[in-house]
Amino acid sequence: MRGTEEERPEKVRLGIEIMQCLVKRETSLADALDALIAVMLNGLAAKYGDRDEFFRFNEQASTFLGSTERDRAVVEVIPYPGSLAAKVQPKTVTTVGERSERLWHLATEIGELLNKRRPSLGDGFDALSSAMVTAIEATCGRKRSDEFDLLIAEFAKEVSRFPEGGRVQ
Repeated sequence: MRGTEEERPEKVRLGIEIMQCLVKRETSLADALDALIAVMLNGLAAKYGDRDEFFRFNEQASTFLGSTERDRAVVEVIPYPGSLAAKVQPKTVTTVGERSERLWHLATEIGELLNKRRPSLGDGFDALSSAMVTAIEATCGRKRSDEFDLLIAEFAKEVSRFPEGGRVQ
């Protein structure tokens, strides 16, 4: 995207910052998706309460990655066909410690980033979604990211049907 950082929409700047955090921490793709989804669903649940749609999306998203994709490191460069980056084997992450603890720390760091920026619920949703799709494309390719993007789009469509005022039990 062209232009200075200040000219970019908030959700784009926030998505870039989230991606930088994932790359800096050498996060596995599975940990990245699970933590970002947890932050997203936590924000939605704060407004709308616990909903079946959230559990269904979480289940679909948590089973999206194949076994060979889960341990790949999130990278910041999306390789284009024929580039050197496209020919390099994906780096895998050696995970240390309990997965639940790693996810908690990552989700907390991303949550703090969102709290610091205070985006609207829509901008936060878009920033988290774009970070997930970008991480998948950079790590697994365009086809897989398009598949995940469709999953998110379907979920966003469901969320858009919720009452504007918030919680409905």
